[in-house]
Amino acid sequence: MKNPAQEICPQRDKREQHYLGRVREHSGKYAEFDRTSVELLLNLVYTYDVIHSHLARKIESHGLSSGTFNVLTILSRYGAEGCQMSELGELLLVSRANITGLVDFLVKRGLVERAEDERDRRVRMVRLTHAGAQLIDSILPLHYARVRELLKGMGAREKTALSKLLIKLRHEAQHMLAGQCEKVKK
Repeated sequence: MKNPAQEICPQRDKREQHYLGRVREHSGKYAEFDRTSVELLLNLVYTYDVIHSHLARKIESHGLSSGTFNVLTILSRYGAEGCQMSELGELLLVSRANITGLVDFLVKRGLVERAEDERDRRVRMVRLTHAGAQLIDSILPLHYARVRELLKGMGAREKTALSKLLIKLRHEAQHMLAGQCEKVKK
């Protein structure tokens, strides 16, 4: 008899089985292999993909990509003054390389506008238009409801504990990677 989860989402189980099989294969093959680290990374990436794919499909129904949605949510906190393009690039959760393309798309749709900084004409600012503010205000309640629904299987303490662990993991990775960058510069 099939697992009900397999009937609903057969790809999930196939991918999970594939990667867990690879973990078993590599366990004794490579001296550097640490099973718990690799399993954690696979579970982290796979879980992100499942959640991100679901949320991205919902966002796409509004004619936005995850990246353009991210730009709109960032700009919604900046008000009429807007945000510098360089800062917007630093805050994005997606690749910074495509910031110009994301903003171009949103300008064409009339959701954001570019302007010069009044204090420094070399600085480019981006801000929401009225239409952009209305769109993001209409999407966010639905988005937050979906996020809450996706995570309803975890209690508040579990979510807090997992968040703290992920922050710790991210900070340790950033610290290690920053150290590697310093070594390369020398």
